[in-house]
Amino acid sequence: MRLFILVILLGLGQIAFSQDSIKIAVTPPKYSHSLSFSVENGIMLGNGTEFSDQIVNSSYYNGIDFRYGWSKNDPEDTYNRVYRYPTIGIGYYSSTFHNANIGKPNALYFFFVMPVRFEGTKRWTGSYTGAFGLSYNFNPYNEVNNPTNVFIGSYRNCYLNLGFALNYHMSSRLTAFGSVGYKHFSNGSFKQPNYGINLFPLSVGLHYKLSGKTLPVPETAMPAYISHDQFNFMVAVGSKNYVAGDPNYLKITFGLNYLRAFSYKYKMGIGMDLFYSASSDLRNHSLQSDFSRSVSYALVGSWEWSITKVIYVPIGLGYYLHHNIENGEEENYYERVGLRFRLADHYNVGVTIKAHGGSADYFEWTFAYTFHKDPNKYR
Repeated sequence: MRLFILVILLGLGQIAFSQDSIKIAVTPPKYSHSLSFSVENGIMLGNGTEFSDQIVNSSYYNGIDFRYGWSKNDPEDTYNRVYRYPTIGIGYYSSTFHNANIGKPNALYFFFVMPVRFEGTKRWTGSYTGAFGLSYNFNPYNEVNNPTNVFIGSYRNCYLNLGFALNYHMSSRLTAFGSVGYKHFSNGSFKQPNYGINLFPLSVGLHYKLSGKTLPVPETAMPAYISHDQFNFMVAVGSKNYVAGDPNYLKITFGLNYLRAFSYKYKMGIGMDLFYSASSDLRNHSLQSDFSRSVSYALVGSWEWSITKVIYVPIGLGYYLHHNIENGEEENYYERVGLRFRLADHYNVGVTIKAHGGSADYFEWTFAYTFHKDPNKYR
């Protein structure tokens, strides 16, 4: 009898163990992973000069793009609910203009893709994407060897891509897509000339999910966002080239602004920027003091767009109270946009590009500290 009871207990234990094993085996992974490939060609814009028109007319642009992305599987994740299961990841881009004066640019970049609506089991969906990274393998301007490339003065440049895609889901894993977008290459005036290369590509490609699970539309309401205040202090450094062939000079930004966080996506506020331009006496021969020739300051309106809890896009529009045209500050206003990452709750790093009327001033390599106490709970 005892032997019989022991056999029964061992059998029940084995069943329980098997069930636990099955539960563990079917537990969905924390992330879904995906691959995509696309080909593209499109229109290249000139800058109105005779040399640029020659390059545009003698070039034929096309490219290929590879992406590896990941997204969280948790339907209760805060930013899954806000952005409808977004995908973030890294990509590689390669292109040719069939013109040795430009080169064959490649790029490594960070990207995000956000569906317009929850996709569920829909066949047709839309999405928008953004990408920011480093490009290389240009044939830059050289006064002797390559004087016709009036677009780019450096081998390495930043890479920016914005686009909208129409997707056809052939299965739970395989999707075909077509997209239209905008690409920009620039060195942020690190080397002149820097008119930049602007493209309007059309792309077609395939997207493959390594996991085919369809994620549910969240059924519970989002917790109401609790608005709160933030104060940001940032310092940024960069380098600017004013004339092709001349040395580069140090640029520094100090910024302090107040932001009101009013949703899971957005913060808005106002602040002050102070800019320092080294060796201004070489460019500015006015009767101003050395301090006035070297320093500019401005009021700036700020906007932050949170992609996740740790990745956000800072956007700014500033108006100078004092500035120096000789330091490349050619307008009364400036724009700023970039990408930043929260290393911890209060510390941020990233890069932004400061520009005047669309003409780059310099890249601001930024460290920032945020004073805040966020009362919201994130999953």
